[in-house]
Amino acid sequence: MPTNSSSLLPAGMYTPIPTFFKGPLGKELDLDSQTKHAKFLYQSGINGLVVAGSLGESPHMTRKERASLVKALREAVPDPEFKIIAGAPPSSIEDAIEETKAAKEAGADFSILLVQGYFGSLISQEGIVEYFTAVADGAALPFLIYNYPGTCNNVEISAESYEQLASHPNIAGCKLTHFNLALYTLLGKVSRRKDVNFTLLTGLGQVLIPAMSVGIHGAIDGMSGIFPKVMVKLHNLCKEGKFEEALELQCQVTKADDMIGALNMNGVKHALNSLYGFGGDYLTGRPPMSKPVGAAYSPFETSMNELSVIEKAL
Repeated sequence: MPTNSSSLLPAGMYTPIPTFFKGPLGKELDLDSQTKHAKFLYQSGINGLVVAGSLGESPHMTRKERASLVKALREAVPDPEFKIIAGAPPSSIEDAIEETKAAKEAGADFSILLVQGYFGSLISQEGIVEYFTAVADGAALPFLIYNYPGTCNNVEISAESYEQLASHPNIAGCKLTHFNLALYTLLGKVSRRKDVNFTLLTGLGQVLIPAMSVGIHGAIDGMSGIFPKVMVKLHNLCKEGKFEEALELQCQVTKADDMIGALNMNGVKHALNSLYGFGGDYLTGRPPMSKPVGAAYSPFETSMNELSVIEKAL
């Protein structure tokens, strides 16, 4: 890929961080825990953060809170090579543009915007292209398209739509949080075009080897927030073509990643607190995501502890 554009997101491993809260019902942001976690990830070799994404409960925060998170983390880790990608909830074209403006003012390098899914099966590919093109025309930051059918009413984007959108200079790439490896393969070809800067990232570290084997450049994966050195190691092994060595590590990551699939941000916060002490007394999401994981974490402890041993050895 070309490397001379400010709109290019480098290949690598990025962490969608959970948002830490404190006080009754999580009414306040816990910026102290947030910055400690961010510095931990930076020192562990992660390429950047997704702040206030889906794992970070973007819809449960105000725009002002999302911007304050970005600002605090940019100040905590001022290294320009450590990219901050600002999340946003699904919104209208104008609101999406305003989100990018607020994120830029706060210090973000990129934004990430979810595919619209409110009307589900009524949404056309033409409409998706029109939506993201209109946002890109007015956006203050280059952004990634975020396709997560599980939160977007099962709306997906076709390879043809991605190919059209990849040509826009303000669309930096996409995050693919689904298991459609056929689409991954087709997009790998799109990203190799000389006229585009389009970074492909899976949202599923549990399939990093097959994803990178067909041209995906890395991942935005929740497990990297807990075991950053493990995920950086796995990415490097794949990048170097050492797939046999990577396979054993991939299997362990895939087993452990079931925890995030089952418990989402509350499981991640529980793990971060139990393994590293991150977070205070409020270790869940904001209502309605406010139920503690409790005993539901137990089935995953063995696989999580196994990865913890590897993490400490790296």
